[in-house]
Amino acid sequence: MKKNYLNVQRMAFIAIFAALMCVCAWIAVPSPFSVGTFFTMQTFAIILCGLVLSPVEALLASIVYLLLGVVGLPVFSSFGTLYSRLFSPFGGYIFGFILAPFLISLTKNGLMKLVSGKAMKFVVYIATAIVLGILIIDIPGVIQYMIISGSDISAAIVPAALAFLPTDILKCVLAAIVAIALEKPLSKITTRNRVI
Repeated sequence: MKKNYLNVQRMAFIAIFAALMCVCAWIAVPSPFSVGTFFTMQTFAIILCGLVLSPVEALLASIVYLLLGVVGLPVFSSFGTLYSRLFSPFGGYIFGFILAPFLISLTKNGLMKLVSGKAMKFVVYIATAIVLGILIIDIPGVIQYMIISGSDISAAIVPAALAFLPTDILKCVLAAIVAIALEKPLSKITTRNRVI
């Protein structure tokens, strides 16, 4: 049995996806639905990370991203730091950003064993991205919004989740398209050793 490990190429992928999360967080447009919130490409990067990397790699990429915020780098939306975002009404999304890539990758890998063909692969990618990605990111976001703002769920769900739903679905579809397009080029870079 071959030893599983993260080789240099896979570690580079982890670093690249952590950097992609940073850059996509900076691409922000103010939301007309919620004051102080932004539509960003961060969800796209989080979902893409889960669809492209292995579960362990996806988790490590999101942890590296969080650690960049821990040391005070402005890696969140509108060049915000972890400390300026974590305790705000919308800081709950950060917890979702950490868990989503890992769970998306884990679920996608399991479902891919049950299907075959490019069309079915695309369906699995989109379904996993939309159902898991949006729920895992939005649920902690809504919970923290409720706690900090003192709102009930009916008042919190629109500004903290539903306002972002149409653009989040588009980002999930885009992530699925990009993930499938990247599969062949990335497979040429990997070595014959299996990844953990």
